[in-house]
Amino acid sequence: MLERIKLILHRRNLQVLGLFTIVGAFIMTFCSYTSPAYYFDTSPDNNAFFTVGKAMMHGIVPYKDIFEQKGPFVYFLHGLAYLVSPRSFTLIFLYEIATLVAAMFLVYQIAKVFNTRELPALLTGLLSPALFLYHPYYDYGDTVEFFTLPFLLSLIYLIVLLDRRHLTVSHWWYVAQGALVGVVFLSKYTLLGAWIVFYLVLMGYRLVKRQWRALGQLVGWSALGFAVTTVPWLIYFLATKSLGAFVNVYILFNTKVYLTSSVAFFANLIQSMALVSQFYLSNVLFFVLGVVGTLVVTFWPGVFQHNFTRGLYLLATLGSDMLALYGYQAGAVYQYYELIYFAGFVLPFVLGCRLLFRRLSVPAGDDSFVVLAALVISWFLVLGVNNNVTNSKVFPNNEAITEENTSRPQQPAQVDFGNYMRASGLPLTLLNYGSIDMGFYTASGAVPTSYYFQNYNIAQSADPQILRSQVDQIRQHKVEWVVLNTPAGKTVRQWQGGSGRITSGNLNPGTSKLAHVLYRNYVPVGRHTQVFEGVNVTYWLFERK
Repeated sequence: MLERIKLILHRRNLQVLGLFTIVGAFIMTFCSYTSPAYYFDTSPDNNAFFTVGKAMMHGIVPYKDIFEQKGPFVYFLHGLAYLVSPRSFTLIFLYEIATLVAAMFLVYQIAKVFNTRELPALLTGLLSPALFLYHPYYDYGDTVEFFTLPFLLSLIYLIVLLDRRHLTVSHWWYVAQGALVGVVFLSKYTLLGAWIVFYLVLMGYRLVKRQWRALGQLVGWSALGFAVTTVPWLIYFLATKSLGAFVNVYILFNTKVYLTSSVAFFANLIQSMALVSQFYLSNVLFFVLGVVGTLVVTFWPGVFQHNFTRGLYLLATLGSDMLALYGYQAGAVYQYYELIYFAGFVLPFVLGCRLLFRRLSVPAGDDSFVVLAALVISWFLVLGVNNNVTNSKVFPNNEAITEENTSRPQQPAQVDFGNYMRASGLPLTLLNYGSIDMGFYTASGAVPTSYYFQNYNIAQSADPQILRSQVDQIRQHKVEWVVLNTPAGKTVRQWQGGSGRITSGNLNPGTSKLAHVLYRNYVPVGRHTQVFEGVNVTYWLFERK
């Protein structure tokens, strides 16, 4: 038994995974807001996911009983995180580490295909985190785009294997890809572009070549994987009588209201193409890896051995890029949406590293000094592209925590208000008025009691029911606590909304029109100012009279 364990521990892939896990855990500790090294994860999206996931664990059905627009897998993952730690993102932090490790390992596996020696592939994997943590595309962390990156890398790896193996791989590859399609479809379906193109092109090829058995295996095994990850959700929605609500919110609302463009299909396609072009031209590195690198990958002899797989790779990456921002206008694109583009940088990055390590004459076997040097360089590269660490506990009382100039340890508004609400002994019924979820449900432990538990980055004219419902909650004083925010220096009675935004990520209708109703039923008991996305924001806590 001991000999068997020793043999397992000496397996190369297991050793590489162990090294990547140590590196990934260290890097994510300082880059992800879900890390214990941060005072609190102040990301609006992460907290909205956590709030809905928590609600699920209390029997509240997404889309039917509570409104949010992401897919059910996102909420289920955060619901599990709530069960692990009711007021923190501990499980999500571990999942972020696993995501980075999986991405590094897939880069390593892809690099092994193009390198005759092991060490250059290992070094390529160690240097790759800078690609996936590039700020502000990787901002707070915990985004569907980040979690989808290793899924997309697995598809790129599959295309490389298909090229090397004359389009013949184990059926388990198709089962896995079908399962991943189901997960992405029920997380954020606009990220499915690469898989849509992959299956259409490969099925078309099998059809034209009349390779019926291969076509049947492709469709059958992929359908099996897809069913494994989607049928349980179909059963859930049918059992909770919420299938109609799921379709109305996740499918119809997202396509008809949340997407900012209403023009025709072809016009949206051109618009998406323009956004992708602007992204590649916005940065020299993006241009080199995205444009020059893609040309090299596509046309350089020896990268792909067959024209079909060469074209399949090019069309799949273009499909991913095009669909990710389909239907969006330039002013409505949040930069983290574009993190998915970085998967297309991996092959050019791998080839660039291969050329570099050949020029540097990297040793044939393992070399501890070379590996250690790569680790140090990787860490410096990450620090060069991601400065999240400046908002962590490494920098006490930083501006993301408080605007006070004091040496006394401070906590962000979310933690201060949460502690106050729990210490009061009063019911933890809360409304986050006029703003996206800023984490007060998470920090307090409150379970939302209203369908519209937050405001959304949706114009009031597109869905006036959201704010109308929130105002009714306050008018009828149905909740014990109300949290809202204003720009620093503005009181609740003064903040009229102006352009409607406090920051680029917080559409806010203003509070002055609400003030009369609010002060009639509630009394302010807390105020705290801190920086959110570069803007000084004051958070206000009101208690029911």
